[in-house]
This record gives sequence, C-alpha cells and structure tokens, in this order.
Amino acid sequence: MELSKSDSSVLKGAAILMMVMLHLFARKEVGDLYFAEPFIRDAPWVYYLAIMGDACRQIYLFVTGYAFYLMVTNANGPLLGKNLKRIAKLYVNFWVVFLIFVPIGMMIGDERVFTPDIGRFVLSFLGISNAYNGAWWFLRVYVILVLLSPVLIRFIKRQPSFLLLACSGVLFVFGHFQRYRPFLDVGDNPVVADIANLCWLLATSQFSFVIGAVFSKEKLLTRIGNVFANVRYKNVLCLSVLAALVVFHGMVQSSIVAPFNSTVMIVAYTLMSKRKVVTNVLLYFSKHSTNIWLMHMFFYLTIFPDITFAPKYPVLIFLWLLLMCIAVSYVVRFITNPLHRIIERSSVFSRRAIAEHQLMKSS
Repeated sequence: MELSKSDSSVLKGAAILMMVMLHLFARKEVGDLYFAEPFIRDAPWVYYLAIMGDACRQIYLFVTGYAFYLMVTNANGPLLGKNLKRIAKLYVNFWVVFLIFVPIGMMIGDERVFTPDIGRFVLSFLGISNAYNGAWWFLRVYVILVLLSPVLIRFIKRQPSFLLLACSGVLFVFGHFQRYRPFLDVGDNPVVADIANLCWLLATSQFSFVIGAVFSKEKLLTRIGNVFANVRYKNVLCLSVLAALVVFHGMVQSSIVAPFNSTVMIVAYTLMSKRKVVTNVLLYFSKHSTNIWLMHMFFYLTIFPDITFAPKYPVLIFLWLLLMCIAVSYVVRFITNPLHRIIERSSVFSRRAIAEHQLMKSS
C-alpha cells in the first residue's frame, strides 16, 4: 500500500497539471482573457477548480520527502554525490529552457520583465533570481532541501513523529503569514529582504516534505489502507471526499490549507482503483513535468499570452498551453538527455572524487 516509484511519478504528473490550472485560472477578474461563465458567487466556475492547484507544490514535496526518507534509510553510504547529480541535471534543464526563452523574451516579451540588465541576467542564470519567470523561485528551495535532506531525514528518524508534525506545522503557519501578511519588518536592504523571503518560502515548503517523510517512516499509507480494506465503493467514497475538498477550499480560499488538501488527495489516490489509461496519461506528463514547470509562465504571462489565451474557452486554453509546453519539452529533452547521461556517468560526483576534493581543501 506504500507509494511505489510509479505512484510517485503519477502524483508528480497530477501535480504539474494542477500547477498549470492554478496559474491559468486562479483569478476572479478575467477581463476578456477567456469566457468565464457561469459565475459562482463572485468568481468563474473554473476558479474553484484552479485554486485546488495550490496543492501542487505540496504534493511534489510530500512525494520528495517520502522518497528521500526511503533513500536515506536504505543508503549504504553518503548521498552527496547522488544529490549533486540530481541538482546538476535539474540545472541543465533550467539552463536550456533559460537559453531558449530569455533571448526570445528580450526581443518580443514583456519589457517590464526582460530588461537589459546584466546583473539581473547573471542572477537569473544562476537561479538566484526569478526575475524572468516567477515560477523559478522553487529552484533555490528545492536545491536547499535536496542538499539538507540527509540531515533532515536523520533528524526525522530520531524524533517523535507527532512532535515533528506539530513543530513543522507551526513553522509553516509562521512562514505563510510572513509571506502573505508580513508582520516582521526585515528592512529595505534588498539582500536581507531576499534572504528573508527565501526563509519564508522554505518555511512554507518544509511542512509537506516532513509530512511525506513521516508517512514513509510510520507506514501510514499501509495503516490507512488496512482500515479501509473492507470498505466497498472506495472510489465513490474518495471521489466524494475530493469533491468535498473543492467545496471546502471554495469557502476557505487560502493556500494555508494546501498541505491538508494535498495529503488528503494522496491518501485518496492510494485507496482508489486506478484505470491504466489514467495512470499512463499522468506518467506521460510526469516525464515532462520539470520542463513544463520551467517554461509554462513564458507562454501564458510574459512572452506569448495572446497566443495562449487565443482559444478563449478554459478547457481549450488548458490543453493548448500543455500542447505548446510538451512540444518545446521534446526539444529540451533532445538537448538535455545526452547531457544527463554524461552527468550520470561522470566521476566528478563520485564519493571518492568528493572525498579527495575535501581532503585537498583541508590540506
């Protein structure tokens, strides 16, 4: 009943579709972007589905924490080399997308975003700034979590799970309010403000990572599965729960509930019987999920918004944006796959090479 590697990929595929839905349609004022009718209360019908997408990051982090707990627990030695390879391959994708879209943006994109500033360019290229693409803020957070994962997981293994979840939840709430309704003044220094913002983003990201690790540690999915083992019509029950989440989130329109929503979604997924066609579709999108994350905002916001929203109907816009992202993703994969293989075979990230480098620095 625990999550398999395939399950994790399916959930990542679902998460990326939710992200696209969130960024396209989580708005109450749509102007003439698309046909918004019918309205429910003060918002288009698609808005209520779109805001469920704020669970996308939390689903991904849950799966990451879950997987890293297993990886660290079963590791025979240090994981630094594997983690550096993971980061290197992510940066390869990031740089290829960067070099495709940023020059285009400089020529035809939003001039307020693509300003001819060398400092802005360098910081963005290094992944330190997300000035060209707002979705890139997650890059730094993910890299930090990956690098800290061995320490975090060992800490999670030693501490009582309930206490961990309570402390992590408090930190999440603190980070959420500091990000959206700040009550601590960090001053006007841009470097200090950037570091503080990174801290708030880490605070709002670590909770689902911890939840995933605790689920793995305590085998909670198996325990929950055993409780529902003899329940009939589990699919109907789970779909009803997911529908209730949509209603609940429509009433509580804040991403503070995203960790709760994402956890319920993942539990529902594990309990349901899945049709192979559904899992295959989600696995397909999972293979392109990194590239979709890195590039989708260029299409709908800063370079090609007119093209993206041309179909006018939400379902068609959603499919059209995915089609454009997937098409470019194949180009990106054509470039990155050979580079990924080189990184995977490289001895630079081997345990011996890292140890020798550390020895040279200490001498």
